Amino acid sequence: MDKKRVRRRIFFYIRRVGERFLQDDVGAMAAETTYYLILGLIPFLIFLINSVLFFAAPQVPQILHLLQYLPKDLASAMETNVYRIIEGRSSALLVMGLIVALWSASQGVDVLIRAADKAFSTDRNIQTWIWVKCKSLLFTMLLAFTMALSLGMVVFANAVVYALNYYFALPPVFLGTWTLLKYVIPFTNTVITLAVFYRYAPKFLPHQGRTSWVQTLLSAFTVTVLWMILTAGYGYYMLNISNMGVTYGSLVGLMVLFIWFHLSAVVIILGSEMIVAWDEMRFNFAVNEHKTADRRFFWNE
Repeated sequence: MDKKRVRRRIFFYIRRVGERFLQDDVGAMAAETTYYLILGLIPFLIFLINSVLFFAAPQVPQILHLLQYLPKDLASAMETNVYRIIEGRSSALLVMGLIVALWSASQGVDVLIRAADKAFSTDRNIQTWIWVKCKSLLFTMLLAFTMALSLGMVVFANAVVYALNYYFALPPVFLGTWTLLKYVIPFTNTVITLAVFYRYAPKFLPHQGRTSWVQTLLSAFTVTVLWMILTAGYGYYMLNISNMGVTYGSLVGLMVLFIWFHLSAVVIILGSEMIVAWDEMRFNFAVNEHKTADRRFFWNE
């Protein structure tokens, strides 16, 4: 394939992604997702803190260190309640918190599934409410597992590795490998989770067939990279620029958090649009090449 045809395909693909972004109203769908994610944020944080403190109270200093990535007022309010939660730990409250957190967080995943249906089938209501709810609960648990794995690899497993190194002097090669793996494993898990979402969350019509794993993995990889860039930008703000809140008020931190939620939802929904735009590009150029081949055959005859 010559360079000119490659450029034409790239330009067509980028144009179709942009057109589909406007056509399917991705910004509005992302705003709807953001609303439900914010609505479910507090129950989820309460459950997360309760569960972590229930099983890993010795790691409290590392947990408190992670609160620096939240807006200052929210972080300070949560920090004052951490030890109170430890003293009042209850398995019954933990189970109730899990149910409330899953239901609240799944509302945002509902919209993500509806957005994927709109991208693939142009109808966001093609699936029944009960079927979407079952899928959303499943994918909410998968996303929660992804977050727990990331937290576990970076905080808890990392603490275990360096504790072992303190007592047994682990080889430098092992420590270097671990430094790489503690980021590679969560990244890979996120890519796989998103690929499973793009393949099984939307409903495909009989004539469509499911998207190939190659397409879903490529889209999930791109979305994960974009999401990490957004997260890195948010982390940089919280660590280096959040003192703007002293001048403009503590609501600045919350506003940036909500913007991060919104952009994250945009990127995830965009993954579905990228898959459909790729299919459209392949179909469009396959048809054009077929017509060109027919014309050449006619003139040669």
